[in-house]
Amino acid sequence: MRLSFALALPLLLGATLAPARPIAPPAQGPPGLFRFARLNHGYSETAAEAVPITQGPLTVRLSSPRNQLILKSNQLLLQPGLDGSHNAELRVQFLGKGWLVADVDLSGVRQRFEEEVLVPPQEKVLAGRVRIARALGGGYLITPERLPAQIAVQIRSRLANDVVNLCDRLSILPLTSLDCEGLDRSLSTAYVPLPPAGDPFYLAPGDLTAADRQRLELYLEAAARQGARGARR
Repeated sequence: MRLSFALALPLLLGATLAPARPIAPPAQGPPGLFRFARLNHGYSETAAEAVPITQGPLTVRLSSPRNQLILKSNQLLLQPGLDGSHNAELRVQFLGKGWLVADVDLSGVRQRFEEEVLVPPQEKVLAGRVRIARALGGGYLITPERLPAQIAVQIRSRLANDVVNLCDRLSILPLTSLDCEGLDRSLSTAYVPLPPAGDPFYLAPGDLTAADRQRLELYLEAAARQGARGARR
């Protein structure tokens, strides 16, 4: 199934103005490794999206009118790539909940199931490539050149058990072929769409600490010098 969970990615950052006195970059490992503590909080969304799941005469349409994810931790590793781009590996830990609606249609006989679903604690790692540019007003533009189309998020609910139990009862009928195990897998996984390539994000001031911002600036300056050396070869 596909739920429109608002998974906050540390690629969508803001920036704060650094104070006059320089701050030493925090000890976070390699120069391109970032952890943005200000992004670790809850993100809500009210948009709904439905995708039909069909098993023989059984069709299930799913929607999520409201949901929330809590970003527990994030880690972004950037490495200078070709032509000013950056290879990016994003590691996030999150949990959450949402309201799920399942409209079940069995050969024209309809039934609705509704319930709050849980997103258990889990970790995801995403790899891609982005461009980073400074923007007017002290922010940044982050433009993905390559990202996965979606990520799979595990969810838990009694609603899924109810729908699968209905499928099991129907599967014993003559001349009925239903993949109830496949339906169970579909109802326990949410596919979260990611931003398309080329869709830029403006990173407004406010989401980074001064130390975060300075570390990002140092990385961008070093990446620019590396790119200039490569161009002269």
